Amino acid sequence: MSTATGLSLIGRINNSANALGFLFMLPAAAILLVFLTYPLGLGMWLGLTDTKIGRPGEFVGLENYRSLFGDSVFWLSVFNTMLYTGVASVVKFGLGLWLALLLNQNIRFKSLMRAILLLPWIVPTTLSAIAFWWIYDSQFSIISWALVKLGLINEYINFLGDSWNARWSVIAANIWRGIPFVAISLLAGLQTISPSLYEAATIDGASRWQLFRHVTYPLLTPIIAIVMTFSVLFTFTDFQLIYVITRGGPVNATHLMATLSFQRAIPGGQLAEGAAIAMAMVPFLLAAILISFFGLQRRKWQQGVKD
Repeated sequence: MSTATGLSLIGRINNSANALGFLFMLPAAAILLVFLTYPLGLGMWLGLTDTKIGRPGEFVGLENYRSLFGDSVFWLSVFNTMLYTGVASVVKFGLGLWLALLLNQNIRFKSLMRAILLLPWIVPTTLSAIAFWWIYDSQFSIISWALVKLGLINEYINFLGDSWNARWSVIAANIWRGIPFVAISLLAGLQTISPSLYEAATIDGASRWQLFRHVTYPLLTPIIAIVMTFSVLFTFTDFQLIYVITRGGPVNATHLMATLSFQRAIPGGQLAEGAAIAMAMVPFLLAAILISFFGLQRRKWQQGVKD
């Protein structure tokens, strides 16, 4: 390649935003290829074998997946995962949006409140889970103690010993943990909205609800789509909170697909079965990503206009 040709190629790359962006993405793409693509491929292969810890497996096709269809514990984990993800994501969005709108106003100690809001997200997940484990303890629960002292209940609540109590307890822990991510991300989006838009709408007689419906929400929808996609993915694949607080109990009542996959693969020694459960999560995750991706491509939807 001659020097003139090389300089011409470099010039075309510099003038092309897409080509330049592609070059900048190459290092990140290489990292993803090594650390994500290979484990995903290995998981797909293990799910098609009968591999166990300490014993190489043989190819068995879709046998592991067929066995999952008749596995009641697996379907219970699917139900738990959907309930956990759905309830926690909706509540995190509602509270996170409310906090973002509140912190976007001119209030006293706003900077301090923003810093405090980040604490649940900054604290390591395991430490948060241990704290909630003590809060939900059947004998030393601060919640039960306070309610007994107030005369609202007569005996301590069995938070982690009852199936539904345990489900709502871990959902509450996930909500506490995830609200800061949603709130700070939406607050960053609110900061990009020009105050002149609110001033113009106010002059036209718009109420506070109309300001939110016709100014804030349409301009915030792209950020909402991205934030909720990540929130759903983080919640759907949650492992640490569940494993530390309940280990999937009582009687598998709080097992998510992620924790059941780990239990079957590592403590249970059934690597192939655990891999199959993990791969069963992929369609749900792809659905969440694709919904967000195609939603972001719809400019009318971004602007709050129906197609």
